[in-house]
Amino acid sequence: MAEGTATMELNVGSEVQQGWRVIAVAGELDIDTVPVLSARLDSDVTGAHAVLDLSQLLFMDSTGLALVLEWHRKLAEAGGQLRIAATQAPVRRLFDLADVTSVLSLHDSVDLAVQPAVDSAR
Repeated sequence: MAEGTATMELNVGSEVQQGWRVIAVAGELDIDTVPVLSARLDSDVTGAHAVLDLSQLLFMDSTGLALVLEWHRKLAEAGGQLRIAATQAPVRRLFDLADVTSVLSLHDSVDLAVQPAVDSAR
């Protein structure tokens, strides 16, 4: 880790699990690091189904939320889905405050997020 830096960096990993592109995001997602995740999503999400693994994401600001919502819309328009996995308390609080928990597809873990969609008639 670099010493003396005030901003925390963002690390992004990517793999495929059960046909889903899983993007693991670690660190802080804010105005300085959003371009890192945005570029990775642009390059790695080639299909219409993706999971954002937020288990290691410690902080997200409104620019990060805007990016998540943009990709949610983009994949939905392509007939797919963006699922969010393992949200930590500070990020979940942002989702709650922004009132997007009913819009986003939230899952407790990546394992649950990559399961096939179940048609539930309610």
